[in-house]
Amino acid sequence: MRLAFQDFQFDCQELTLSKDGRKISLKEKPAQILALLVTQPEKIHSKSEILEVVWPGRTVTEQVVFQNIGHLRALFGDDAIKTFSKKGYQWQLPLSAVSEQNAAPQMSEQSGSSEAMPTNEQVDVTHETDQQADSVIANKSSNLPWPILAPILIAAAAVAGYLALA
Repeated sequence: MRLAFQDFQFDCQELTLSKDGRKISLKEKPAQILALLVTQPEKIHSKSEILEVVWPGRTVTEQVVFQNIGHLRALFGDDAIKTFSKKGYQWQLPLSAVSEQNAAPQMSEQSGSSEAMPTNEQVDVTHETDQQADSVIANKSSNLPWPILAPILIAAAAVAGYLALA
């Protein structure tokens, strides 16, 4: 299922995000949280539910949920996800289903054209190592304003450090 909101399209099965036809880098855990939120936007999702769905069988703190929600808010805006005190999180942006005919062209459909060459913004880091993802972030940092980039990098470093200890 592919959903559209703002200028974004999100494929809930592939966990891929695009904006204006260009692939946006999104790590696996934030993508899984996004999929949970947008597939059930009417529901308030508790931290414990998110932990069970995204980190099944793993012992992690609720802080990791907060950090990943923060990453998604940095990407989509603070109004995208509402926090309900002691209850959880709920998706707030209007969603619409995207038919395959209206979906943005994918890289494989552009083979043979000069536009098929991937740019830094088209690199998918959903399953890459933290080191590879950090490389992509470093390459893209010149395009992002520092007030937005700094908290994202701090949160990513905190999560990576915590996961390395787990």
